[in-house]
Amino acid sequence: MPRISITCPHCRFRREMEDTAIPAGVTRATCPKCRQPFPLQDAIEHAAAVPQPPAEPPSLPTMPTPVQAAGTVQTSPSRPRMLRFSFTGTAREYFGIWIVNTLLKIITLGIYSAWAKVRKRRYFYGNTLLNNTAFEYMADPLALFKGWLLAAVFFILYSIGTNVNPILAATLGLIFFFTMPWLIVRSRIFNMRNSAHRNIRFTFQPSYREAYLVFAGLPFLVPVTLGIIAPYMVYRQKKFFIENSGYGRNRCSFDATVKDFYLLFIKAAGLALLVVAVLAVCGFVFSTVFRDLIPLFVDGSSAGKKTMQKGFIAIFFAVIIGMNFIYLFFTIYVQTALANLTWQGTRIRNSRFSSTLRVRDMAWLYISSAVAILCSLGLLIPWASIRITRYRFENLSLLMKDDPESFLGWGHAGVGAAGEEIGDMFGIDVGL
Repeated sequence: MPRISITCPHCRFRREMEDTAIPAGVTRATCPKCRQPFPLQDAIEHAAAVPQPPAEPPSLPTMPTPVQAAGTVQTSPSRPRMLRFSFTGTAREYFGIWIVNTLLKIITLGIYSAWAKVRKRRYFYGNTLLNNTAFEYMADPLALFKGWLLAAVFFILYSIGTNVNPILAATLGLIFFFTMPWLIVRSRIFNMRNSAHRNIRFTFQPSYREAYLVFAGLPFLVPVTLGIIAPYMVYRQKKFFIENSGYGRNRCSFDATVKDFYLLFIKAAGLALLVVAVLAVCGFVFSTVFRDLIPLFVDGSSAGKKTMQKGFIAIFFAVIIGMNFIYLFFTIYVQTALANLTWQGTRIRNSRFSSTLRVRDMAWLYISSAVAILCSLGLLIPWASIRITRYRFENLSLLMKDDPESFLGWGHAGVGAAGEEIGDMFGIDVGL
C-alpha cells in the first residue's frame, strides 16, 4: 500500500500512514500532540516538500472523528476574497485534438464520438482554473459509447420512419417528446457527477416531476400565451438547473427573480424594435430617393428597366440582410444578458458568482469568428472556440465568503450516459 507523511504545521508532529486510511471527503485533521486543527492537503504537501525528522511511532489517531468526517468540521471564519476563473488553453494545442477527433469520427462513421467528446472536455476542463486549480472531467468513454449506440439506433429508426412509415415516425417523435425531460436530467446528472474541482465532485439531484413541468408543460403553453410566458419558462428552467446542482455536500441557490427575466426580455424586445424602426426609416428614405432619382438617369428603354430591377433587387437583399442582423443582435443580446443574470443570481452557501460579459464584445467575437471559419473552410473552429471560452472565463469570478476547506464531497453513484448521447444526437442544449 502507498504511504503518506502528514506533518502538523503548528508543532511539527509527523506521522506516516497508508493513504487509504484517510476517509473519503475529509479535508481537515486534528493534531494529537497540540490538539490544533489544520488543512489536511496542505500538511501532506508540506511533508513531501520539506525534509522532516524521523517519524514518531503512531500512538494516537490524528484523523477526524466520524462526526467530523460526516461534515460537521469546525472551521474558522474566512475573510471574503474574489477568486477569478481563467482559461489557459491555446488554439494550437486544441487544433491538434480537434483535427484528430474530426478525422477519426469520419473514418469510424461516428463510433469515435464518445472518445472524442471525452478528449475535448478533459482538455477544456483541465485548462479551466479557479484560484489556480484546474477542473477535472472523469467520464468513461465506454459509458458514453453505450449511450451513443442507443442514440444511433433511435435516430436510424426515426430517419427510416420519416421516409417509409409516417406512423412509425410520429410514434417515435411522441416518444422523444415525452422522454425529453428525462434525457435532459440524465445528461445533467452524468456530466455533473463526472466533473470535479479540488477532488470534490459536483452533483445534480433533481425532481423528475419538476423537470416535466419546466421542459414539457411550460413550452407547450408558449404558443397558447403568444409567447408571454416565455420569460417565466426560461426563469424556471435556469432555477431548476441551479437549485438542483451542488458542489460536494453543498447545494446551490438561485436568487434572481421572475421580474428580472421579464425586464431582460422587455428590454431586448424594445432594442430590437428600435433597430427595426431605424432600418425601416432608412429603407423608406433610400427607396424614395432611388425611385425619384433613377428616372433622371435612366430612360424607358429595356436597359433602363433592367437597371431599375437590379436596384429593387438590391433593396430586397438589403432588407433580408437587415432582418438577419436584427435576429443576430437579439440572439446575442439575450444570450449575453441571460448568462450575466444567471451567474449573478447563483450562490453556493455564502459565496456568490459574478459575470461581466459585454454584448458588443460577444457580438464581435461571434461575427469575426463566423467570418474566419467561413473563409478557412472550418479550419479555424478551434481558434474560435478557444477565444470565446477564454473571454467567458476572464469575465467570471467567485466572491468567496466561505472557507474552501469546509466543502466536503459525497460519494458518487454511477449513472448511464444515454441521456447525454441522445440529447447530443437531437441537439438538446442543457448548458447554463
